[in-house]
Amino acid sequence: MLLAIAPGTGQATLPLARRGYRITAVELGARMARVARERLAAYPDVTILNAAFEDVALAPGKCDLVYVATAWHRIAPEVRFVKSHALLKPGGHPAIIRRHHISDAAGDAFPTAMAAIYRRYRAAVAPGARTYVPRPIAALGPEPIDEERFAPVSFSAFPEVVRYAASACVDLLHTYSPTLAMPPATRDKLLREVAALIAARFGGEVSQHYAQHYAMTLQLARARPC
Repeated sequence: MLLAIAPGTGQATLPLARRGYRITAVELGARMARVARERLAAYPDVTILNAAFEDVALAPGKCDLVYVATAWHRIAPEVRFVKSHALLKPGGHPAIIRRHHISDAAGDAFPTAMAAIYRRYRAAVAPGARTYVPRPIAALGPEPIDEERFAPVSFSAFPEVVRYAASACVDLLHTYSPTLAMPPATRDKLLREVAALIAARFGGEVSQHYAQHYAMTLQLARARPC
């Protein structure tokens, strides 16, 4: 059996369901859980629970794999490894999947230009906040794990390039937590300035695109005997 923690709308769970695995997925968001149920309705061996992983009661020692995509950091630190270990069979595996914004090794022109705008607007909201700078893919590494309960197995990084139209870029930025934390008037001014930057320096017509460089990482461990 597989356990998916915070599967969202089921994007990472669907390919596993297609392979015939029996999966229990625990999703905190009611709307996301509903979408996941709809997306996975054709797979009777997939169960979606609308609950917090920290609170949900599950049978111990039944899972071959516990996996979480992009949400490991949201699980209470005192629960992450202890509960995952309790739910896994001896020798079972936790899998931590993350997405990282990485350097394109060619100047990172757009992130650098956009960071200057963010610094100016965030100064009024979060003085002293550190501006995120993309790392090269070689600088990515595994998350610290509880090595009393788990033995490290592997860590792999998979680069990808995602292209957005200028308008889609602004829509995406509108979902980021630093942007959402701003007062609405400040946020609107920032997004207008980003749109103007794309138009002036990056061929920002709807038909033009700029690239965001990412890497997906997969970290595997193995449950040690209790």
